[in-house]
Amino acid sequence: MGSKKLIQDPQQIESILSTARFLRLALSDAENPYIVPMSFGYKKNAIYLHSSQKGRKIEILKKNPRICFEAAAETELIIADDPCNYNVRYRSVIGFGQAKFLEAYNEKVDGLTVLSEHYGKKGPFEFEEWKVNRLCVIRIEIEKMTGKESGF
Repeated sequence: MGSKKLIQDPQQIESILSTARFLRLALSDAENPYIVPMSFGYKKNAIYLHSSQKGRKIEILKKNPRICFEAAAETELIIADDPCNYNVRYRSVIGFGQAKFLEAYNEKVDGLTVLSEHYGKKGPFEFEEWKVNRLCVIRIEIEKMTGKESGF
């Protein structure tokens, strides 16, 4: 097993984001941190998320659009005879950025397309306008990302 290692190669970091199934979005309001797992899409240094237009996450983002996210891929628990020797094999990315609520219909469709393609669907897609208008689509402009791996 290798030790924890910083990943600096942008292509490796993008590969992790391309294969991760979910990310954890960390937010902060005036009182407490808040973290929520979400499905996502990644394209051109941006993360795309979708959500209901209401809820704690949306209220926090309206007050403070600064976020942190974490996505992991190739995770595996390694069990040993001695519980003190258990380990985890993983590749992960942590990033920081700003959330922007997409308002224009075409921008929302573009974000939903990135999300759909992340999970293996191939476009073009036809989204019903009334459904798109009900959703909140968020683009995270990534300012900084780092990667880490263990067990490779």
